[in-house]
Amino acid sequence: MMGRTHAASGAVGWLAGCAALGLAGQSVPGAVATAGAIVAAGWALVPDLDHPRSTASVSLGPVTGGASWVTAALSRWVSRVTCSCCDGDADGHRALTHTAAFAVVVGVLFGVAGWQLGAAAGVPVVAVSAALAARGLLSRRRRRGGYGVLVVAVAVGAVAAQGGPGWWWIGVPVAWGMLAHCLGDAATLSAVPLWWPLRIRGCRWAVVGSPRWLRFKTGGRAERVVWWLLLAAGAGSGAYLVLT
Repeated sequence: MMGRTHAASGAVGWLAGCAALGLAGQSVPGAVATAGAIVAAGWALVPDLDHPRSTASVSLGPVTGGASWVTAALSRWVSRVTCSCCDGDADGHRALTHTAAFAVVVGVLFGVAGWQLGAAAGVPVVAVSAALAARGLLSRRRRRGGYGVLVVAVAVGAVAAQGGPGWWWIGVPVAWGMLAHCLGDAATLSAVPLWWPLRIRGCRWAVVGSPRWLRFKTGGRAERVVWWLLLAAGAGSGAYLVLT
């Protein structure tokens, strides 16, 4: 999937989850819903750090560039030592970072950090996520104004959250954003090794995805339809959260 579709899927999934909890009688504080949507949108781009030209890898200059190099190297190493029948992609792309296990582990680590450190961990995560989300969702000529809007959202969310449930929950949108990315790529022609390290067809890195007749080409017409459906779902979920 393209970067903007990944980012939208993370944010919309988070807002839809918050709306579902509201329908079930468990209301989510507005600051958590807002900040969580930003985090999920940003982290929905992170799995592609294993590719040097992805949106995530070029978003913050040398910082994300260096993270991309480390991520790709780690992905190649893990695929070599965990499976003798294959090495995943030779360049490390769509390997370790495109697994459910990786998303859960990273989410737990950030959740523990938010629980122990509070705003010292939570606010930087939201800020970096906002920068990534702006790169993913906005066109080049609109990014400067978009950064301003997102920075204001981060500031409001951070201040409001001080009177809320703390920051233990920050790992949930982190994990969800990464998982949303994996599920999105599983719907494309390439698919992903979602269930690593479980063996599927005798291989830990076997790719899985939606039924072949449902898969689509990245950036094609079907993905544009998905984009508009995500916008509609996001608008509906956001409206419910605002009005209730």
